[in-house]
Amino acid sequence: MTRIRHGLNGLLLVLVLALLAGAAAPAARAQGYRLQPQDEILLRALRWDTERAAYLQWDGVSGEYTLEPDGTLLVPLAGQVEAAGQTPAGLAEQLALILRRSIGMAEPPHISIGVTGHLPVYVLGDAAAPGAYPFRPGLTAQQALALAGGLLRLPLQDSAGNSLQPLRLQGEVRLLSGQIAALEEERRRLAADLQALSDPGSGAAPDAGALPSGLEAEILAAAQAARTAQGSRIRDLQQVLRQQISHLTTQITLRDKQIALTEEELETASSLRERGLTVSARVSSLTTALNDLEAKRLDLEIARLTARQQLNRAERDALELTGDARSQNLVRLNEVEQDIAALSTRLATARLLHAEALAAGLPAGPDASQGGGEAVVSYRIIRPGGAAPGAAGPQSLLQPGDTLEVSRSFRWPPPGQ
Repeated sequence: MTRIRHGLNGLLLVLVLALLAGAAAPAARAQGYRLQPQDEILLRALRWDTERAAYLQWDGVSGEYTLEPDGTLLVPLAGQVEAAGQTPAGLAEQLALILRRSIGMAEPPHISIGVTGHLPVYVLGDAAAPGAYPFRPGLTAQQALALAGGLLRLPLQDSAGNSLQPLRLQGEVRLLSGQIAALEEERRRLAADLQALSDPGSGAAPDAGALPSGLEAEILAAAQAARTAQGSRIRDLQQVLRQQISHLTTQITLRDKQIALTEEELETASSLRERGLTVSARVSSLTTALNDLEAKRLDLEIARLTARQQLNRAERDALELTGDARSQNLVRLNEVEQDIAALSTRLATARLLHAEALAAGLPAGPDASQGGGEAVVSYRIIRPGGAAPGAAGPQSLLQPGDTLEVSRSFRWPPPGQ
């Protein structure tokens, strides 16, 4: 009778422990929860006592444990076990087998595991109350956002006390959109002009989608036509100067020949005068003629030098015509890029304020009911351990330690709709 009583007591203890483990994590079993790193568990172990013929609590193994960051679990006598990714029931069966083999038990121990704690989930971004919130199995991204107070709601007035009226904000959105569109047209014009300046001789037509339209297209055509005309004038001037230099070089060559002949005549006349065969007037006349020829040659040389300087200046102007235009376009393109970035930031803010004003129930104006856009909530989950963020949906399941980023944008209809 005593042995039977011990057996019944052991069986009752098994049932009680099983009920305690089940109460620790009902949601975990219901959802088929799989253990995650740094989960806290309550392990209950019962071993068979042959003397008493009953199951007794195994104090050396039972207790509270925390999974390591790498997902392993260190249990006395069982060693280090890969626990992450297993269900509590599956881990309990594995531990029972390991303990039975390691000790050589005749009967396997009864192991029950209940999950008692998890790492929190972290919510940040466009949430009303970003922070850390308790995890429970089956927690979705939308439910975590609800725990964080839902979406952030802006005040109905700005810091200056101005009412965030949708009609005013809608006008600001239109104004900024128009300014950005004009700057984008100018950016396309500058890019097309830079392409033409970089490879003027290719003759390749740029992509039609990259060409500006309207007034910017007319500005591009006028600038390129003016540059082409100026380049043509410079080339014509270069041709005239080259012809002038060639003509002056020919004249200088003729003057050199005349000077050489005159010098020979002067040398002969001087020799005859010394022998008394000619008069001094002849020598003086040849000397004057030689000086005149050398003076004219010097004038021709100066004129040719001046023409060469003008030709060098024209060639430099031809290079600067392209270089200056390219430099000015690059400077202006940089300014346009900065202006577009600044206006885009203002536009995004105005759209967000407009969406918030509509969500707050303020009067929307006559155009809001005609496709004024819609707010879009985006979710992104970052797993622990440096995993790359992944896009998620409202019903995406979270895991302990996850970081949920919530962002909100306003989707506007395409122009003309």
